[in-house]
Amino acid sequence: AGVSSQTTGATLDGLLKMYHGDEELWSLALDNPVFALVKTDIDQDDTDEVVACSWDGLTFFVDHSKNCVRFKFEASVPIRAFCAGQYAMEGSNNKPALVYVTFSGDVVIFYDVQLTSLGVHTLNDYALDLTSMCDSEIMPSSKHRVKLISDLLQKNGLEKPPSTS
Repeated sequence: AGVSSQTTGATLDGLLKMYHGDEELWSLALDNPVFALVKTDIDQDDTDEVVACSWDGLTFFVDHSKNCVRFKFEASVPIRAFCAGQYAMEGSNNKPALVYVTFSGDVVIFYDVQLTSLGVHTLNDYALDLTSMCDSEIMPSSKHRVKLISDLLQKNGLEKPPSTS
């Protein structure tokens, strides 16, 4: 997955740079030194994201537009090794996974890690969807419009569904 002609590099002080051939597309200064840099499709959009990890477990997910999401793996000792990719558990399909190894020898695997998006979204981003949803109803009541908005937010992973207990 992804665009194979693009290359990303990192310096130990946390500077990421993406290139297309010899042309620098962007650079991004992370606030932590990184020691591991991999690519994998973490949001299931068929495009690889860059995943960088620092010694203290701070993990950065960066897409081709420089949108960045952080995850802090809490460990009592520094990280010794890190990898990410598409891996399968016995009898299942490949899913995004993060693997951390600490200096105390612990191996921690986060399996089936999925982000819905790395970009920032506002309600304006979904206005067209909302308009089409409202237009498909005949004069929806105020209560029904709130339900439509809630359904739209849930569909885009922005709101948790109500509990059914």
